[in-house]
Amino acid sequence: MKVFLYIIVAVLFVSILITPIVEVFCLGRDRVLLSSTMYNSFRAARESSYTYVYMREIDAVADEEAFLRSFADTFAVSYGMDCVAPSSNPLRFVSAGGDYNDFVVYVDFRDEAADGDAIATAVTITARSEYKFRSAYMRMLRFGETSPYLLQRTQTYTMRVTN
Repeated sequence: MKVFLYIIVAVLFVSILITPIVEVFCLGRDRVLLSSTMYNSFRAARESSYTYVYMREIDAVADEEAFLRSFADTFAVSYGMDCVAPSSNPLRFVSAGGDYNDFVVYVDFRDEAADGDAIATAVTITARSEYKFRSAYMRMLRFGETSPYLLQRTQTYTMRVTN
């Protein structure tokens, strides 16, 4: 009978040890997913938001509203979310299936000089959300804390037109 008791205690002990390790892997996966989603959304928005009048002079001037709309569409599809206001800054995304907490994405545009007389546009994108723990055990441990764990990524991209 003691053997069964030891087996049960060992299983409980191992499950308590493995749960945080699995949660760390899930957190890493979510960080990679956020980074790649931001990059892919930027690439899609970049191509659809160039102002073609300026492209003759090799200037990368973006239509900010078109950029925000395209970025919001791509980001929302990648995460399975709905965008509340796709052409306003900051962009707010609401989870449709409850898999993620709501995301807030800030987009900042700056014109800067590129090679020669050309103009490039630097776009700084910051995505932020409270991390939603996957396991019930980790949610229970985080319940007592007042400050949430933020899943956040800030990236600066440069829009250029090459000749």
